[in-house]
Amino acid sequence: MAEAVPDAHEVLTPAMRYAAGGKRLRALLLLASHAAHGGTAATAAVPLAAALELFQTAALLHDDVLDGSDTRRGGPAAHREVEALHRTMGWHGDSAAFGAAGAILAGDLTLMACQRAVNRACAAAPRQAVVVADMFSDMADLVTAGQYADMRAAAQPLAALRHQEAQIRAVMRAKTASYSAEFPLALGAAVAGASDDAMSAMRSIGRDLGVAFQLRDDVLGLVGRPEVTGKPAGDDVREGKRTLLAWYAWSHGDGSTREAVALAFGDRDADDEAVASAVEAMVDAGAVEHAEQEIAHLTRAARSGLEAAGLSGIGASTLDTLITQAVDREH
Repeated sequence: MAEAVPDAHEVLTPAMRYAAGGKRLRALLLLASHAAHGGTAATAAVPLAAALELFQTAALLHDDVLDGSDTRRGGPAAHREVEALHRTMGWHGDSAAFGAAGAILAGDLTLMACQRAVNRACAAAPRQAVVVADMFSDMADLVTAGQYADMRAAAQPLAALRHQEAQIRAVMRAKTASYSAEFPLALGAAVAGASDDAMSAMRSIGRDLGVAFQLRDDVLGLVGRPEVTGKPAGDDVREGKRTLLAWYAWSHGDGSTREAVALAFGDRDADDEAVASAVEAMVDAGAVEHAEQEIAHLTRAARSGLEAAGLSGIGASTLDTLITQAVDREH
């Protein structure tokens, strides 16, 4: 492709920057689950783990366009990078629209690479190929539908936030938990040839862990340190992200809480003082404390499920370590 379309590097370069970052949690969960279930076919598990990371990269590229994000991994979001190229070169047309289109195409190319990796995994494990391919497709469907549900929730009037708990939880389960933990754990078991019951158990564990992972991400999005997270403090407030923390603060805070939140929530031009006041109001309303309690509860449930699964060996111990890393992190 590079020889046929040399200019493609302009969209592939930011995609590779996205792919180079991250914690590789999804891949590690898959590989650990594969080992814990007695898997030996590394030629199948490794490309499947790579497919998960490529899927994550594509999701980030697309999400940043949908959310209008300015930064990612401590640098400009891909669409902003391509937008800047268009503007610097003095090309015709709208720079922002060009940047968005370039980032979408970068995500599409990454999804194609993801599919190639899934194909390699299925070819290396022909007995499990149908189960693995169907499971990966189910995951992709859930994430895509979850992204729409997230957009839909954010499009509602701020006053509707009080009634959005169920929608927010559905988004966490579909958009994040599904491909962050639920399906990585189940796919690792599947490619190892595990039973339907074992795969079901891994999905249950992964749902709890995945929601806890998302809640930790939301806590960091509210009160995380920019030098660690790579994103501006309170960025989720400016974005108007419908999180469980935002719902809790709006529903359980008083009039002054809602007033402070309303002044900055969903306003990308809100100044730092307004954002800081909104964050402080949400914290004072107990939103972070409530999230921490739920993270702890879900983490215990995930560990109980892992113990009940009766797994042993280095794969099982690695899974326990990864649970800690997923929920006890600063970025």
